[in-house]
Amino acid sequence: MLIDPKNKAFKAALFLIEATNFNVFLTGKAGTGKTTFLRYIRKYVKKKMAIVAPTGVAAVNAGGMTIHSLFHIPPSVYPANDPRLRSRAEPDRPGVSIRSHFKMSQQKRKLFKELELLVIDEVSMVRCDLLDVIDRLLRTYGGDRYLPFGGKQVLFIGDPFQLPPVTPDDQWELLRHHYESSYFFSALAWKAAQPKLLELQKVYRQRDLSFVRVLNRIRSGEQSSADLALLNKHWVPADFNYTQAGYIYLGVTNRDVDRRNKRELKALDTPAHTYIGLVTGDFKPSDMPTPPELVLKVGAQVMFVKNDIGEARRFFNGKIGKVIKLEEDRITVDCSLQGGETNDPIVVETVRWTKVRYEWNAEEREIDEIETGSYEQFPLKLAWAITVHKSQGLTFEQVFANLNGAFAAGQTYVALSRCTQLEGLKLATRLRHGDIKVDPVVKAFADDFADDAEIEALLDRTTFLAHKEEVEEILQKGDLTAAVPAFYALQQAFPEFKEETEALEFTILAAIKKLQ
Repeated sequence: MLIDPKNKAFKAALFLIEATNFNVFLTGKAGTGKTTFLRYIRKYVKKKMAIVAPTGVAAVNAGGMTIHSLFHIPPSVYPANDPRLRSRAEPDRPGVSIRSHFKMSQQKRKLFKELELLVIDEVSMVRCDLLDVIDRLLRTYGGDRYLPFGGKQVLFIGDPFQLPPVTPDDQWELLRHHYESSYFFSALAWKAAQPKLLELQKVYRQRDLSFVRVLNRIRSGEQSSADLALLNKHWVPADFNYTQAGYIYLGVTNRDVDRRNKRELKALDTPAHTYIGLVTGDFKPSDMPTPPELVLKVGAQVMFVKNDIGEARRFFNGKIGKVIKLEEDRITVDCSLQGGETNDPIVVETVRWTKVRYEWNAEEREIDEIETGSYEQFPLKLAWAITVHKSQGLTFEQVFANLNGAFAAGQTYVALSRCTQLEGLKLATRLRHGDIKVDPVVKAFADDFADDAEIEALLDRTTFLAHKEEVEEILQKGDLTAAVPAFYALQQAFPEFKEETEALEFTILAAIKKLQ
């Protein structure tokens, strides 16, 4: 897997993860490579690592576990003064403490103790109190109780401008006395951890630079009337036949989307075929990327829900096509409606998703990924319509968006940014300024993201620290013949850090004097 050499933020984040113990928040606009970064570190970084995400589908896609599964967190609301988070029981709630409420096996305690890097993907959907529970558990079972997250390095990945955490009114009523907002960055642990904030800037998903600029302004709520006028040129009348044209419909409610998919499937006069998914072990319906009973007909519009792992890379998560042949053990999909493609039809076979848990391997002294369940099914689902919420993280070439009644912050931005190009976008209703909602709390938080100058300085510093550590290791081995030239090479390469090498220089000179 290659790294874009011009992507400074990507390189800076990688240095921080590999060469330091700093906590890192990696963010970026839709399509800037956050998922690519996660795949890269999962494959190449050698630290003892666990990957978690807030939902089952997100965890399966990230190759990890849900937060609740790894940390054994019962679904609940956890205010900052909750007796269940106290290190020891108090007289007002005898027998209630973090150890009594969160039962951890010796195996899990060992895993937390040896853990070096915790990755939290899709952190924008993690509620503030849940992040604080993770912090308390790692302090209790994982290491240093005086350090955030028990002294473990944490990599947060996500975009706060996308959809916010789900926080019903009754739950927020319990939390609002302790937190400024429901977002992860309002957690007490976040403020204590002081993560380095890095924003990936280069957009890889969209090819149209003018569209990218419009999306950037919509993301931050700074869109102009000219931006809306440009987008509204893509409004189409109510009789637009999006199914015939191969577009996917993005709606804001489940009811609207389900009704459309059922109606379109019923309208096809071809025979229905039902494909039953194969489940082994622990794999809940809520974790499944595609239905356990997949009902399809020839002519159905479908969406791939997994990236092709073959060399040809014939499909990706979010690619749209039409079923042209149904057989017992394979399905043929034609994707030629998208973007003028003339590729051959894709013959699809079942694929396998796995769920994992992390265990400490005492013999090898490493964290093992143990498969706990699997799910085999065709990587397809009906896709005449999906909700904006389910579309987060996906990429489409042709989108028909109905944003009438958009109610959540970031909803309009998520819908529009799923599309790779402006020419592939159609709108069911004309956009108004009121349809674009940005939470001012998120906007204020985003002002702290590192700019290019800060990223450059951070990249220099993390590189320096990595080389300095190498010199110190050589010196600890007593190899002065190697330490001296390595030290002077360090000084020449990083003259701006001269003060930080003075103590190391003194140690080397003292060792030379002693040898003489």
